Amino acid sequence: MTEASTARFNSEAETWDLNPDVQSATNSAYVAILARIPSLSLDNPDKPTLLDLGAGTGLLSLLLSPHASKILSIDPSPAMISSLTKKLSSSTNITPLCALITSPSDPLLQNQKFDIIISNLVMHHIPDLSGFINLTYGLLNPGGVICLTDFENVGEESRKFHPEDKMDGVERHGLLKTEMEELVENAGFKEGKVEVGWVMRKEVERWLGEWTGGKPVSKEGEEKCEMDFNFLVVWGRK
Repeated sequence: MTEASTARFNSEAETWDLNPDVQSATNSAYVAILARIPSLSLDNPDKPTLLDLGAGTGLLSLLLSPHASKILSIDPSPAMISSLTKKLSSSTNITPLCALITSPSDPLLQNQKFDIIISNLVMHHIPDLSGFINLTYGLLNPGGVICLTDFENVGEESRKFHPEDKMDGVERHGLLKTEMEELVENAGFKEGKVEVGWVMRKEVERWLGEWTGGKPVSKEGEEKCEMDFNFLVVWGRK
């Protein structure tokens, strides 16, 4: 992630968990991940190891904690990781780590490999998507899987996912399905699949000049409406 992105999330860490859109996307990602990775069943006696890239305040890590043997939750924002750390008990199986990992051989990882790698609402902040997908491949155990979730770019209006005052660190307005399919295949994943996992309705700002109530919006943020956003699930097996 960029410095602008990290600065933005540092400033929002204290109120992040109160955002209903964050809660909605987290809960939907949790359901989508469990539906696609049978080894995360609570009945599995051999629970997998899991890496959460861009874990934020750990909402998704905490939901998945009972399903995994151990979770490494990484985020480059010190404030986000601090928020996660405050939630953890002494018996937790979650290890928080404030870092920006760009290589599978990063010494902070201590040569760890994982059975499952997840991320939610992270990839639209990543400048180099190809590098990110290749990174996940390098961090998996043989037979391990990725299950990465983010909103889909379906055209110009996908920009509305973020208010104009929260564009710092936004590298793209969602994911392109065909691009992600190509990146997963090029990284070496088997059985790669990119599909719509769910649809989230979100309040968005109307654009300046957009007509509403018989007149155009004349002030930024003056009018709001609701819009549906597809969320893609990017899945692949090493």
